[in-house]
Amino acid sequence: AMTSKFFLKDKSIQSLCNIIGTGNINKGECPTCAGPIGEFKDDLSSKEYQISGMCQTCQDKMFCE
Repeated sequence: AMTSKFFLKDKSIQSLCNIIGTGNINKGECPTCAGPIGEFKDDLSSKEYQISGMCQTCQDKMFCE
């Protein structure tokens, strides 16, 4: 099992990602695919959602677990 996800060291990039996705997140949509957020398979995925707003499907595609 993977113990950590991708971590953005540059806080300005992380802030920009959060700003870009804010509109869809507020609508309950993934900023990557505009689909519904749905359920997460573990706590780590849930924490990643709080950072990026990505649904589980997009997280799986992005991080290739």
